[in-house]
Parts: sequence; structure tokens; C-alpha cells
Amino acid sequence: MSIVENIENSFYPEVYSQSLPKGTELSLCLFQKNGLAKYVLAVKDFDSNLDIKTQIANARKSIRQQTSAMWLLKEIGAYIVFVCDELPDITKSHLKIDRTGFHAVIVQGVHLISKSGDHLFNHTQWLNKSFGGTESIASRLVNSAI
Repeated sequence: MSIVENIENSFYPEVYSQSLPKGTELSLCLFQKNGLAKYVLAVKDFDSNLDIKTQIANARKSIRQQTSAMWLLKEIGAYIVFVCDELPDITKSHLKIDRTGFHAVIVQGVHLISKSGDHLFNHTQWLNKSFGGTESIASRLVNSAI
């Protein structure tokens, strides 16, 4: 079983209630609606020929297109997971997350997971508090890769 299949089995339908049709850009897009709030967990292959900032922007665009997200009306919180053969030589600070909600797709977490189970991530937190189950998502992702 692949990492993407393991992630899907780990999160769907227990954490995310819907699995959206796979697009050309995203390997997996899981969706959850909780009241007015909407969240996705999107999985994409890491491209070592592109810088991570560009890849995050491309993933945001793909999520926006696949979910019809719109700023002020239909915002979506997103965890973006990149699957790679081995972790690139970058640090947590390179994994840019949104500090405000002024986007149609609000990037709440970026994760890189290698096929060997190595994991690098950055997620939203205020002071020392994390929200939205980010710690459990991170540990589930690591367990899915191993």
C-alpha cells in the first residue's frame, strides 16, 4: 500500500467525512465540514525541481479549484502534505503557513513526509497553543508513512 493510500485509510472517514474526486494536481483531497467551518487535507507529490514556496502556492490553487473556495464566503482551512522520497534540505521556517484568514484557502499546516517516515512540518499555533487537532494530525501522518 502507498503512503497516499495509508493516509486516506488513516483519516477517512473517521477524521474527514468526504474524499473528493482525485484531480490531476492532488493525489488526495479529504474534506470535512464542521458547522460553518470547512477543512481539507490535501496530499501532493513533492517536486524537487521547484522551491517549496511555489509548491505551496500551487497546492493552494489546486485546493481552491477543487473545492470552489472563495474568500469571505467559502473559506477553507487546509493541511497540505507533500510526499517525497527523502526530505529536502530545508527547515521548518521554509514551510510557510498563513498567519491571517485573508485567503480563500487558509494554509494551516504544511507537512513533508518521506517514504522512510521522516517528517518535517509547520502548523498554525498562537503562542504555545496549537488548534484544530494539529498534533494528532501530525502523529497520524507519521504513522501513515511508516
